[in-house]
Amino acid sequence: MTVRAPTPHGPVAEPRPPLALTDEQRHRFDEDGFFLVEDALSPEEVAELLGVVDDRYARCKSEQDLGAHEAFQMRNAVALDPIFLRLVDHPLMLRFVVDLMGVNVQLRTSHADVRPPQSDDAKGHELGAPDSFFPWHSDGPNFGWPRVGGVLPFMEMKIGYYLTDLTAPNSGEICVVRGSHLSTQPTAADGRRHIDPANIVSVNVRPGTALVWRTQLLHALQPNLSTQARRCLYYGYHPRWMRPSDFDHQSDSVLAPCTPVQRQLLGELGSGRTSYDGDDPEIHPVSRYWRPQDEDIPLQAWAQSQAPLTTHTP
Repeated sequence: MTVRAPTPHGPVAEPRPPLALTDEQRHRFDEDGFFLVEDALSPEEVAELLGVVDDRYARCKSEQDLGAHEAFQMRNAVALDPIFLRLVDHPLMLRFVVDLMGVNVQLRTSHADVRPPQSDDAKGHELGAPDSFFPWHSDGPNFGWPRVGGVLPFMEMKIGYYLTDLTAPNSGEICVVRGSHLSTQPTAADGRRHIDPANIVSVNVRPGTALVWRTQLLHALQPNLSTQARRCLYYGYHPRWMRPSDFDHQSDSVLAPCTPVQRQLLGELGSGRTSYDGDDPEIHPVSRYWRPQDEDIPLQAWAQSQAPLTTHTP
C-alpha cells in the first residue's frame, strides 16, 4: 500500500496493506464520504437482529405509550443484548474501521432505530428542511466541532446496518449529501442548507447492506410511506482519546463476557478500571487514553494477525 501524505480528508493511511479496503472504496470514502458493502450481514443474521429489535421495541412501545407513527431509538445498544455487542467487532466491518481510522479507536455510540410508517402528511415535508421531521445535519457534540478553514474535521466514522428492505423510495431511508464533508456546508438566512440536488444520494438498499460513512456528511431521512417499519443499527467509531456520547463506563455485566478487543472498543483499559490516571497518579498522573500501553490496544495485535482480504464486496 502506498503511504500518502496528510490530506484534509483525514488520518494518514498506515504503512501496511489494507485489511479489506479497496482503492475504489478509499477513493469513494475520501471524495464522496461513504461507500456501501452489500451482504455485510447474512439473511440469518438479519432475521436474528430483527427479532431482538422488534421484541425490545414492542416492550418499549407498551411501557412508554408510543404513538403509532412515533419514531423510536434505543441508545447504547451494545449494552442491551449480546447480539448487538457482537456487531461492535464484526469480522469484516472491523477491518474497514482499522483501515480508515487505525487501531487506537473505540465506540462513540451504538443505537437501534425504528421508524414506523408515517401518516400521509409526511409527503408534504421538504427533504431535510428545518421544519421537517428530520432536518439536514452533520453529527457532532453540542456547540459543534472546531472547524478547519470552515470545514468539519474527520473525527468519526459510522457503520449503518440496514435490516429491512429500503430499495423502494420513501421507505424511511437515509439520504447523504455526496462530498459535503469537504464543504463549509453553507446555510441560507431561513436556515435551509445550500445543497445541489445532484449530490443527494438516497441509500435505497437491500436488507443486510452496510453503509460505511463519515458523519461529517450532511444527512437527512426520507419519510417512511411504506407498510413496514424501517429498522437499522448504527455504530460510531472515533479515537480513544475522545469521550463517548451514550455511555461513560459500561457495566461489569456487559464487560464480563467481552474479548480484549471488545473491551477496548467499549472504552476500557487493558488492566481494568484502576489505572485510568496511570501507575503513579499522585505524583505523575497521565491519561492512558492519551498515553496507551500495548495492553490497552489489543486491536493492534488483532490487526497484525489478520491476512488482508483478496476478494470482498467492492
